[in-house]
This record gives sequence, C-alpha cells and structure tokens, in this order.
Amino acid sequence: MEGLAGHLAGLEEILQNWNTNPGVTGLQLKSISSEISSSLEEISPEDVPSTVKHLVGAPDISDQRSLLHLAKSVAKEKEAADFLRDVCEIFSCLMELHPQLFSHKLTELFSFCKTLFFVNPSAKARVESLNFLEIIFDCQTGTDMAAKYDVAMLANQFRKQLALTSKNSSTVLSQVRQVLGTMCKQFPVEMEIHHQDLLVSFVREIQAALKSASEKLDLTLLTGTIRGMSGIMMAYGIDQDDAEMLESVYEILRRVCRKPEVEDGSVTRRGAMRSALEVFADHNALFTKFLLTDFKYWFNLLKTWVRSNNKDDHKIGWKALNSFLDNMGAAIEELKDTKEVLPLSLKFFIGEFKDILLNKGSSHKNISLAIQGYGKFAGALKKNLQEKDYLYVCQDVLHRTEQLYLHSSQKERESWLLQLPSHLQSCSLLVGQVTSPSSSLFSTLERLVVLLVDQFPQIPAQYQGMAVSAVLLCLQTEKKHGEGSLMEQVVYQALIRSCSHPAVGPLEEVEFGVVTYKSYLPLWSGLLKAHPEGVKFGRADLSEEIYTEVVKNIFTIIEKLDLTTTSVDEALVTNNTGEDAMDVDLTLSQTLANESLSETPQDLTVTDSYGFQKKAKQAKDYTVLVNLVDVCSHVLPLNTAAYSVYSSKLWYSTSLWSAEFPEVSSFYKLADTLLSMENIEEAQEDKKQIIVRYLSEVVQKCPSFQDELQLSCFTLVLNIPPAIAEQLIEELGPVMELLFHLGSSMLHIAESALIT
Repeated sequence: MEGLAGHLAGLEEILQNWNTNPGVTGLQLKSISSEISSSLEEISPEDVPSTVKHLVGAPDISDQRSLLHLAKSVAKEKEAADFLRDVCEIFSCLMELHPQLFSHKLTELFSFCKTLFFVNPSAKARVESLNFLEIIFDCQTGTDMAAKYDVAMLANQFRKQLALTSKNSSTVLSQVRQVLGTMCKQFPVEMEIHHQDLLVSFVREIQAALKSASEKLDLTLLTGTIRGMSGIMMAYGIDQDDAEMLESVYEILRRVCRKPEVEDGSVTRRGAMRSALEVFADHNALFTKFLLTDFKYWFNLLKTWVRSNNKDDHKIGWKALNSFLDNMGAAIEELKDTKEVLPLSLKFFIGEFKDILLNKGSSHKNISLAIQGYGKFAGALKKNLQEKDYLYVCQDVLHRTEQLYLHSSQKERESWLLQLPSHLQSCSLLVGQVTSPSSSLFSTLERLVVLLVDQFPQIPAQYQGMAVSAVLLCLQTEKKHGEGSLMEQVVYQALIRSCSHPAVGPLEEVEFGVVTYKSYLPLWSGLLKAHPEGVKFGRADLSEEIYTEVVKNIFTIIEKLDLTTTSVDEALVTNNTGEDAMDVDLTLSQTLANESLSETPQDLTVTDSYGFQKKAKQAKDYTVLVNLVDVCSHVLPLNTAAYSVYSSKLWYSTSLWSAEFPEVSSFYKLADTLLSMENIEEAQEDKKQIIVRYLSEVVQKCPSFQDELQLSCFTLVLNIPPAIAEQLIEELGPVMELLFHLGSSMLHIAESALIT
C-alpha cells in the first residue's frame, strides 16, 4: 500500500508540470501507470478494499489524490493516451473481480469514460474507455442506473458516432457497436426504441463486409458488429415471423463460423469466428428449421473446432456443439412419431455416435462426445425406436461408460475424471426413458455415482456444481421409477467417504491436495439445498429425502463404531509421549492432517474423570466419529424444517451415547450443534425435558473432566440458552466458578460466562 501511495504522489507531482512539456510528462505518466499495474498483481486479497479506495476514492468523498481524480484531470489530453488506457485497464480488471467495491463510484467512473471517449482524440484511449464502460454497465443495471447514465441520450450519441466513419477508426466503430449491444442487453426497456434499427443496420454491415474481397475484410470491425448483434438478440431475440431476418442471420453464422483450413495453436485472428460461434451457441434454437436440414454441415464443422489444439477454439467449439446437440435432440423428439422409419437426422447422429464407440482408436474427446450425445438424444431415441432396441442402446452406453471408469487403469480414470459428471448425466437420462429399468441398470448407475462421490474432492471447484447436478439427476431418475436402494447407498457411501480421512480442527489449515471432511462439504450443500426450479421440469425436489437418509445414516454409522477404551499403564504412556505420540484426547483435534489412515493408528489417550489414562481400542472409529460430528455441524443446519422431525430422536440418542461414553467429547460437540438449532421456548415439553436433563448431567460431570474434554463441555455450557439456564442455576455454580477462573487468562470465555 505504501508503494501505491508513493506512485499516486508521483503522479500528482508530474501533473503539476503538465503544461510545461506535455510530451515528456505523458511518457512519465505511462511509466508510473505501468508500475501501478505491476504492483497490483502482487496485492493480497485483504488489501483489495483499501487499494480500491486509493484508486477511486472513498464513498461520498472526492479524493484529490485518487487515481480516478488524477486521470480525470488529463482525460482530454492526447499525450496522456497511454496513461489513460492503462488506467481504464486497471479499473476494468479490478471491477470484474470485485464489482461491489466500485458501486459507490459508478456514476463518476461512467462520467470519466464518457469524457474520455467523446473528448480525447486518441483511438486507443477511446477504445479502452468503451471496454471499461461495458464492465460498468454489467456491474449494476435497472431503471435507476439507466436514469443516472441517461441511456436514451447516450444511445443517440453513439449512433451518431457510427455515422462518422471518416473520423472514427474501424477499432472504435467496432467497439461502439459492441457497447450498443451491451446496452440493449442490460437496459432493454430504454433501448427498445433502438433495437430493431440497430439489428437491421448491423446485419447489413456484416453482409456488406462478407461480400467484399477477402483480403479487404476488416475482422476487427466484423467482430464488434457480431458481438453487438449478439447483445441485441440476447435482449429481444428475433421475431419468428420475420423470415427474412432469420435467414439473413443464419447465413451470416454459416459463413462466419467456418474454421480456417490451416490449424495452428498460435492463431489469434479468429475473434470474428469465435464471436459468431458464441451467437450460434446462445441462439441456435432460433434456426431449428434450417438446422434440421443442415445438420451434417454443422456437426462436422463444430467437431473441427472441438478438435482444435487452440484452447480458445476448443472451448467455444465445445460450447457450440453441446448447444447444437441439445437443440437437435429436442427438435427431433418433437417430429412426427415414425417408428417404422428413423428420421434421417436421428439416423445420422446415432450412426456417428455408434461408430465412435465401436472404434478402439477413438480419442477421449470423441468418446466423450458420443456418450453425451446419446444422453441428449434419449427422448428422440425413445420415441423412434422399439422398446427392445432402445433398451439395447441404453445397456450398451452404460456398459461402455462403466468400462471407462471401473475397468481401466488408475491413470486412465484420472484422465476421464472431469468428464464423469456429464457422462453420468447422459446415463441417467437414458435410464430415465426406459419403461421398466432393470436392477442391473441401477446397479451400474450406483457404481458410477459412488465413484463420482469418492473422487469429488479431486474435481476442481468450478466443476463441482456439475457433479452435484449429476448425482441429483441419478437420484431423481430412480425416484421417477419408484422406490429403490440408490439413494440409501449413495448417501451412506458419501457419509463414509466424508468421514474416512484425517480429522482436522475447524481452523486448522492443511496442505494443498490433502483430503478432509471439508473437501466434501460442497457436495452436501448441493445435495441438501432445495431445488424448486427442478419441479418445473418434472423433477422431484429430493432435499428433504436426502436429509432423512443423512440422519438415518448418522445413527447407523455411530451404532457400528467401536468406541470402547482400555486402561493404559502410566509408564507406557510416559514412554509414548515422544515425537510419534499424538498428544490429543479422543476428539483427535490435533491429528496431523497428512497422516494416512491406511497406516497403523497410534494409540489415542485421554484422562477420565478419575485421572486414569485410557486409550481407544479402534482409533479409526474415533476418526470417523470426529469427522461425522464435524460434518453434522455443517449439514444438519441446512434444513431446519426437516431437522425438527428428527430433533427429539437425535437428542435422546445423543444423551444415551454420552452416558455410555462420557469421555468422548465429540458427543458434547454434537449436542452443541443440536442446541444451536433449537428454539427452546417453542420446543415440545417432552423434548425440552430431554434437553434439560442431558444438560444437567453435563453440568454436573464437567468439573471432574480435564483438559480438552472439559473444554468441550465448557463450550456447550456457555451456549445454554437463558430459558434453560434458569432451571440449572444451582448446578451451574461450580462450573461458572471454573469458567471465571479460566476467563482470567482467556477474556472471551469470561465474556461468554457473563452472558450465560
């Protein structure tokens, strides 16, 4: 932060000499803006808010030394163009990552961009100001912001700029068209009056450009115009009755989306083609009647983009191909039922997918394409095939998918991991169309789902949502066909895998790649989150049923654990207090995060209420318990309505477990989680009595406990609500005395004790 402040002070000093020698001063400004850009790459996340304040000023304060204020002072100067471009890039990058930090200065930033574009003569500064303006529009929308920006007047000003072809470079004109498209998308009400004229104008511009000789084709202008057209279509679509416009846009996409014949991973001049593919990916449903005739052309074309070595080409190609197949699958399903003769389009796609799967030399990309393709065409296949033929296709695809993941080498499975969620979705869609699925089909699905759950921590965070959706779709497929064991098995296996890793404390940091119960929390959050939107598509919201299975399996797992202990000879304990010993109680709160559970567990010791040392007979079972309780602390609060059904049983069982194993502090932590979810004043009397009786027993035992076991009880006691504390006032005396004594060195405990 000191470096940034120094740079801003340097800028202020340089600007004081602007009128003396603008050319030299402009170079100095450029140098400092480059240094600011470099310094921002190294800032830590916690420093971002204060950095933004230095750059744009604090809320409701015009900071005379902020970068925004200093840039505004030279916004009209041509010699400052490089500096101003850098400033826009700095603001753009930060606003894309942290839009909320700029909300207090949006109107000032908008004014800066507008001044820069309409007054500064430099094309590079003007173009970057429009790039930044798009990001500002994306940050906040709505009628209020449209009024602040005066969108109607701004649209007229930009449209006038489009007419000034001699004054504005093709780069500037390209960006203006793109901004107008963004304005249509973000402010559709205010831009309603302009959108049809703009769409017609942009389409004609593209048609004229494509008719010109190829060596004269301005790809920059073409790219911006296509993106502008895309923004208009995102906001308003195209009138299906306007056959001429539909055909014109379709022909544009057909021509522009063509892949260059020369394949080179370093090619960068494909912006117009990629932009056209974006339009195709987002809007190909508008052109279904053309695609049902042109399906071979588009399928083969899009495959060439998917096979590209260029990362950007592959990414947009895959997006367009996925969207195209989704649309084709739905469109063919809506065709007239002709089980006697397959539609040519369906016959073509299924032939392509079948050839890929039969070819042993097929690449990973092609095999993935075929498996996903079958899933997208499940409805069309069901409608056009005889039941036995459809069942054969379904079995064949599931068998092939199972071979990929369950009967291949570890290295091969790892290479396929990212495709597993989409493949599982395809298998589920196929099974969902079977009239009476066999148990073998659901057994295959179960094995694949359990594999996905097992590998969930290895899936990058940005793909975990897709993995959760795949699991839910499989569960919904089973639900559609009646009761089965899939949900029961999946939830049980997911809980076991969540708990079968090294235990860690709530604030404990682990090395990258180490799997703990926390690695599975996104899975549980996704499964237990209510999904009302799925009901609209005929899918059941399974969140409460999954919650029920979770609670049932909590009981099942705990009952299976061996939590017994044996006495430890004092001398033996002394000899084991070296480097290899785990100086922890039965909570494993200090277990090393990188300790492998496959190794022989070390003895875990605890001091009971009589001062005797004990060790766990099965250390792994204690690890499972600790992790299970930690999972419960995150999972149980996710559905308070479903919890209320099982709360009494949970309290009753927790009381029994604590009575049977009083030295196991995990049960006190579980009770603390349950207590935090209770509304004691509204609880039924019988449950309230269970809670009061249990807490009374904990309060009485607490003074005789030692070390962390006692601390876990203290935590529970400090969270006792006033309504219950009043009933335990006599028993709480000795405990509160201990807490105040402990609070002399730990103030937060003393404060909590006073509140209690």
